[in-house]
Parts: sequence; structure tokens; C-alpha cells
Amino acid sequence: MSLLSSSSKNSTVVRSQAAVRITRAALQTAYLLSEDLGAEFAERLFTSPRRHPRPQREQAVLATARPFTVDVHLRSPRWRGARTKVCAWRWGFGPTVLLVHGWEGRGSQLGAFVEPLVAAGLSVVAFDAPAHGDSAGHRLYLTDLADTIVDVAAVVGPVHATVAHSFGAVAVLLAYPRGGFDATRNIMISPNVIIDDSISQFARVVAIYDTDRAAFERSMIAHTGVGLDALAVDRLVTDREAGLLVIHDAQDREVPFSHGDCLVAAWPKAQLHVTEGLGHRRILRDPTVIAETVAFAAQGVRQPVSDLVREIDRQLA
Repeated sequence: MSLLSSSSKNSTVVRSQAAVRITRAALQTAYLLSEDLGAEFAERLFTSPRRHPRPQREQAVLATARPFTVDVHLRSPRWRGARTKVCAWRWGFGPTVLLVHGWEGRGSQLGAFVEPLVAAGLSVVAFDAPAHGDSAGHRLYLTDLADTIVDVAAVVGPVHATVAHSFGAVAVLLAYPRGGFDATRNIMISPNVIIDDSISQFARVVAIYDTDRAAFERSMIAHTGVGLDALAVDRLVTDREAGLLVIHDAQDREVPFSHGDCLVAAWPKAQLHVTEGLGHRRILRDPTVIAETVAFAAQGVRQPVSDLVREIDRQLA
């Protein structure tokens, strides 16, 4: 069985490497034909997430929720004021905790946090971003995810705390200058917040030369309406007064630990919890990480006498 497993993994790697070579060749050909064509192709690659099947454990969590949809206004110039609907779910009663998934993720990916947060007297809301999970679409810009956070919060708010994973963390940061979104408590797990790092990694994978990368970046700026300098961590954080807990694994192979370290250095009241051996996704199901997240999110939340009181308090807030 181990030999079969190894063979399967090796064949997957071979297919992936072949796909990268084909993509590189196609992209370089596009740039040879036209700088605009090459930049558009690169941008499409960069903003087109893959959808992954929802495992049984996540389906079980969603089965206990109250589902709803949210109308989202995509404010980036690319979409010319278009609107889209995203799928969302709610559990429990009391102050709201908003779960924000990362690139190619889905709301239920943070499902292990739901029951403990509800038990702590909190209401939990998760959503699938455009082009992710059960929500419609094929493309997603960072600005789109930030707009989604703003519009979901407007429907379910006020939001007491956020729990964001990976790419979702920088979207939470951008939702502040973009739509005034803020929360009293913020937990950011494996935060992918250095955008220049992400672009550099993408450029290396698809073998974009410096001049071609510049055209790609100009196209992204034109379509999002946000310059790369405005996405620098210190610019996004500014002088936040809210509490922040960053949890990052020292061996994270997808988002380097330097991202979490940089975020903590920029945020005045940040705390850092370093894990070992949990990687980028298993960290979302670790009991210690979950317990620390719940304790941080629930700090200052009083335990009401009933679910009805919790919901009344939330509505009054």
C-alpha cells in the first residue's frame, strides 16, 4: 500500500511540474505577442482559485448552522459596480465572531472553532468568498474579499471578533480602510500579509521577467484601484487599538513565518503564539490553537443566562 501511495504522489508531482512548464510557455508566448495580453493572462492565473471538495467533517459542521446569503458589492474598477451573492452560515447567539478563510479555502475550513466559540457564549458566522466553496464566480481579487468582509459584517454585525486564516488576514486588514470594518478582538492564523512576497513567489513559479512583472502589477493596480504601496503591512495596520493574536507555525511551508512576525511588529497590541510542526492547515484543527483562540475572542464577554438573552444583547449592540 505504501508503494502505491508513493507512486500516486510521484505521478501527481510529475503532472504538476508538467502543468507549470506548459503554463510558463503559454505565458511567455502571450507576452511575446503583446504586453497587455501577457499581463491579462498573468492576472487571470493569479486571481483564479481552484475549488476543493468539502470533506465530511466540514459538511457535518454546516449541517448544524443557519444558512443565509449576503449580497456583496464588488467595488473594484474591474467589476464596474457588479454585485454577487455569497453563501454564509450562522451558529449560536451572542457577540459575533466572523470566520474568514484564505485563498482556495472555504468558511467551513475553520469549522473546528465553531462549537468551542458557541460554548463560550459567542455567535459564529462563516462565509464562502466569491469563487470559493458554494459561492458563485471564477475570479477573486484581494479587494473583492475585503469588500465581502465589509458587506457580510454590515448584515451580521456588530462584529466582536474575527478569526482569519492565511490570505483572509490581509483581507481583514484591507477591509478597515476600504469600508471601516473593525473588530475588538482579532485572531490571525498563518497570516499571509506581505503582498509583495506573494507576487514575487508567483512570478518565480510562472517565470515572469522583471519587465513583464511590472506590466502585470500595473494591470492589477488598474483593476483593483489599489496601489501596492497601500498594501504594505504598516500602512494597513496604521494605529489600531484593537487586540490581535497572531498564531503561526515556525515550519509553515506555504506562508513563511516572517509574515506573522512582520504583522506583530506593526500592530501595537499584538501577541504572538509560535507553533511547531502544525504547518499551514493542520493548525486550524489543533486543540491548543483552538483553545487559545476561543479564550482570546471571548475575553470580556459575559456569560448570559440564556440564548434568548444573548441574541437580544447582540441586537441591542
